[in-house]
Amino acid sequence: MAESVRKAAEQLQVDLRRRSGTNLIAFLLGNRDLLHPFHSRILEGVESYCSQRGYHVLFLPLHYSLQTGWKELSVPKVLRRDFVDGFILAGVHAQNLLDLLARSDLPFAVQGNSVVGRWREDEWDSVFYDDIDGEYRMTTHLLSQGHRDIWFVGNRRFPWFDRCHEGYSRAMAEAGLTPRSAGLDIEKPLEVGYVAAKSILSQGGPVSAIVAGSDATAQGVYGALRDCGMCVPEDISVAGFDDIEAGVMHPRLTTVHVFLEEVGKQLAEFVLRRIEQPSLAPQKSIIPTKLVKRESTAPTPAIQHDVKYRASDLESGLD
Repeated sequence: MAESVRKAAEQLQVDLRRRSGTNLIAFLLGNRDLLHPFHSRILEGVESYCSQRGYHVLFLPLHYSLQTGWKELSVPKVLRRDFVDGFILAGVHAQNLLDLLARSDLPFAVQGNSVVGRWREDEWDSVFYDDIDGEYRMTTHLLSQGHRDIWFVGNRRFPWFDRCHEGYSRAMAEAGLTPRSAGLDIEKPLEVGYVAAKSILSQGGPVSAIVAGSDATAQGVYGALRDCGMCVPEDISVAGFDDIEAGVMHPRLTTVHVFLEEVGKQLAEFVLRRIEQPSLAPQKSIIPTKLVKRESTAPTPAIQHDVKYRASDLESGLD
């Protein structure tokens, strides 16, 4: 019956998804305590795109159980009744909320990097930033500087760390090296970086570079190295991911820049397009990332010696 009504509405050019007429999109920040600058930049992109097209954005923090079935979810009424025209999901979400929203018959788009557990990503409109490729290129960069004893640091219980680890592991495997990672199940990334780096150093094994799954995690690594009397990058090179805190760290952090405003704009575009064209096939976009080289990484001593040797050859050849 519902399908018949939908087809009839399309033939009459009546959009059933615009019942509320509110021109309001809800930005659902899932299971995050604070509006971190990371999510603020996504929200900025969403608001910019929506305002140019006559839509308002409602910011709504949402905490819910990631394991509860969708029927048992306790969520605000705005998610169950026709108060808004669509939803944008950022933060930490799971399949159960997607199932609930799908039954609201309102369009939504999800920022896919932070969906936990198995989910049917091919069924929904989703936007990813290319964290896997970004961390792959970061690790390849460190390998090109002569590093071989490279560790990954991050709480891999969270999908954004686990995806970064995937890129790191692929680069290490292609170089014929064994991936090595450290990271306790700690919520705060700065604490993860500090504790994990201390753990790596306490083992006494070789380490010349540490790849952190976020800039905040890299800050924790910095702190641990300082407390152990070590310098970045003279003793150990450190790299981050996301380019949020990198520019204000000392030394400035080599990292992977994520175009977060573009992620937000793409999410908003998908939702507004879905409002106008409900029968579209699922939309998916992957936003590229950019390797940003700064002072926190440097060639290993052997590579530095080789560069100086080749430079002296060049100078003697000019005489």
